[in-house]
Amino acid sequence: MTKQNGHSDSSGGSQSGRDDVVGRSFSSERVLLDGTHFEDCTFDTCTLVYGGGRPPHFVRCDFAAPRFVFEDAAQNTIQLMSAIYNGIDERIIEKTFDEIRKGFGPA
Repeated sequence: MTKQNGHSDSSGGSQSGRDDVVGRSFSSERVLLDGTHFEDCTFDTCTLVYGGGRPPHFVRCDFAAPRFVFEDAAQNTIQLMSAIYNGIDERIIEKTFDEIRKGFGPA
């Protein structure tokens, strides 16, 4: 199924089990990201929501003033990282960010 702004319709989908959104412009919307492939989309002043499911994939997308929000499992991960940074050793989180900057590659 194709997913647009978190709502599915019956206009098709991909063979990989993910939802595809192609050529859509989002403006001042709340957009659910989990498991979605966005291609040639624009996001203008949108709230981009990630819940910790399958990561989204962005191809040739443009972003203007996005706001990322983490919910559910993703929020739990952010809270854990904050607790490590503020209560154990901030170097652990800094090293994690270094790894993110390098790129993780295939899982």
